[in-house]
Amino acid sequence: MLNKSVARRYAEAFFKIAQENGQIDELQQELENALATINEVDELKVYLNHLLVPVKQKKEIIEKIFSEQLSAVTINFLKLIVDKRREAYLEAIVGEYCDMADESRNITKAYLFSAREVPEDEMKILQEKLSTSIEKKVELKQTVDETLIGGIKIRVGDRIIDASVAKKLEMLQTKLRTLKIS
Repeated sequence: MLNKSVARRYAEAFFKIAQENGQIDELQQELENALATINEVDELKVYLNHLLVPVKQKKEIIEKIFSEQLSAVTINFLKLIVDKRREAYLEAIVGEYCDMADESRNITKAYLFSAREVPEDEMKILQEKLSTSIEKKVELKQTVDETLIGGIKIRVGDRIIDASVAKKLEMLQTKLRTLKIS
């Protein structure tokens, strides 16, 4: 939980800068590209996260690698993260920033869990119905969960819509237990 709050603070600061400059999308793309580059090169990730590597050297590496790819704003933000020894939080910071950017665009993520692959046309219908019901654009991501007997579960934020066969059987069992037989 502490990791998330630290990441959120840094993401909020960077998001405010992006918002003031009208560059929410551009800076999101830059952050995602920087993170992808760092994650692609294992040695770079280890180097940046290593506690014994001096901050000055880490900042020089960031400057060399990203000077032609990223804006000065993003490079300075990455250097700030290094200055504050928060390199290990970079992935969480980028995730938090993306969530804030989506929120500003009125987009929310939803996760569909099903026993089998749901056809694309049904996914679109479900996505449209969810968008209408919560009055936000929904990005629906699907996961096949073979532990489900049948039906689906949908998670939107902290809400779960459980239309699985297991849940229906559980509800039936509860109803049968409370049923009085005369």
